Amino acid sequence: MEMASSDMPNNSQPASFSDLGSEHSKTTDDFNDLQQQVLANFQKPNVPNINIPERIIICLDTCYDDNTSLYRLADGTTFTPINMLKRILDFFIHSKYAINHKTEFALLILKDTEPCWIQNFTNNLKDIINVIDYINAEESTSESFDFKKVFQILKQKIEIPEYKQEDCIIPPPYVLRMIVLYGRSNCIPLIAQDDQYFMFLKKQLYFYIDILLAHEEECSLYKCAEIYDSLQNLDNGYSYVYEVSRNATKIHDCAAKLLAHPLQRVLQKQTNYSFGNRP
Repeated sequence: MEMASSDMPNNSQPASFSDLGSEHSKTTDDFNDLQQQVLANFQKPNVPNINIPERIIICLDTCYDDNTSLYRLADGTTFTPINMLKRILDFFIHSKYAINHKTEFALLILKDTEPCWIQNFTNNLKDIINVIDYINAEESTSESFDFKKVFQILKQKIEIPEYKQEDCIIPPPYVLRMIVLYGRSNCIPLIAQDDQYFMFLKKQLYFYIDILLAHEEECSLYKCAEIYDSLQNLDNGYSYVYEVSRNATKIHDCAAKLLAHPLQRVLQKQTNYSFGNRP
């Protein structure tokens, strides 16, 4: 028997209007997100989007604030901060080399108050891994670390391919990237925005700086927020910046996210690491 219209539930029509309104709102939000992504991509420089060889400077902080602070794996294995950084660097270096055998690595370490260039660029994995393995941790005693000294070393050690607008579709022989692994939670990095060479670096389209801050767990007892804010000054708009406390899983995730080639990755704010659509 066919149901009369008067017998239909009273809320059927309003529910239909509600669904339409929700669908319209979702469509509008999706359109706005897409529009923002398109505008952001228009602002990106016109550089070749290919996997050219990378020269990666590993800028490794060797200092610690608390020598009893540990990372713990699911099986109960523990690592000191410096040993955990060595572990993720071993993963990162082997993974980058597997992606492109022409990837080269150099090592710059941050001691208590001074940076030190340890290893020149090499694509010999044994050389770079051995040098990293022999690094020893030391206690942090300073309240600040001046990155001007890092820039002075870079000025002597690196040569950045020149970007030419008229030849922008021609790839350079390589692209340079410095990955800063900063492990202190009480020592503020000083990054002078008026440093002449740093100003030069920020304008180079074939030079990138990425940052991973691995800080202590109890941030209220340390200067984690101030350090994170200061490290952001290294970003010229195209950096990837991560922070992690004593979480072994998360620090490995961050290392994996840094594998992306700087000429092929989107802006960090546009990254999406989920699989499929979440409900």
